[in-house]
Amino acid sequence: MKNKMFQLLSVLILSSITACTQETPSIKNVEETKSISSSETTDVVPHNYGGWYCPDNLTGFPAVNIADWKEVAVVNGRMPTKEETQNGTSLIHVDVNKYPNAKPLDMRLPKLAKVYNQSTDRVDLIIVIQAIHINNDSIVGYRFLNGGNGSARLNEVRFLTDDEINQIPTSKFVAIDLKIKASQDVVWEVMRNEENSNALAKTFDADNLLKTNWRKSTNLNYFYSNTGASTAKYANKLFGNFYIQNDYKQLSYSEKFLLLQDDNTKTTTLKILCGPFADDFENQQKVLKLWAQKIKELSEQGVSIFR
Repeated sequence: MKNKMFQLLSVLILSSITACTQETPSIKNVEETKSISSSETTDVVPHNYGGWYCPDNLTGFPAVNIADWKEVAVVNGRMPTKEETQNGTSLIHVDVNKYPNAKPLDMRLPKLAKVYNQSTDRVDLIIVIQAIHINNDSIVGYRFLNGGNGSARLNEVRFLTDDEINQIPTSKFVAIDLKIKASQDVVWEVMRNEENSNALAKTFDADNLLKTNWRKSTNLNYFYSNTGASTAKYANKLFGNFYIQNDYKQLSYSEKFLLLQDDNTKTTTLKILCGPFADDFENQQKVLKLWAQKIKELSEQGVSIFR
């Protein structure tokens, strides 16, 4: 992803579900942007009310298939408790002593909406799970359908009509959690080192249809050929855990790979979230399971160093 994707929060006033980063959107003249933000091409000053951008929060806010978006847990008619902002029900916890006049906006949640995401450089589909008025600002907290969370001002999102929602194609996300008996450094090396490309390519290119230079267009040893043009790529260590996110135009497809190391059990959990997939969901689920198992096999053959 772009270098701006993960910037530390400069002003911490409220707390959110996990320590991540603050999104500082700059509205650009891209598809749907004008209909989403009245600011058009004007830079939007980020709000100071816990605007966390955590696309890697796949544990707190896992992916939601489009058919299930209405079923996500929310709080309606009142401000959430601190516990509810930590269990995936809500997002932003307001210090009522500092902001005694903060209150929920008069709307029924959840709501499906779209927001321009500076980090993915595209308009992303979101589920709004919180809407509050604080001082002179109206703020919404949301979860991405492909996992993770963020927030924005109310006028930076566009709520979808019933007709628009009904026109969204049915699709699903592939989500895999796999424990590997190796450190995250070893798993990361297997996922990223081009020397492993051929061995891993056999899991997702059994018919050998990919071009020989396929590895040049991705930042890890995996490739899905129906992604369309790339909009953003990120691969680095984030708050102590290795994380990869690749975003594309086709179906707003994204790949997310997160490594969570447990020093006590001397294992690393590889969390995979890819999609959305339409008719090829079952095939891609099978492919990604094979790929993950090969990552596990190669990693456990390596040398695991736990500090």
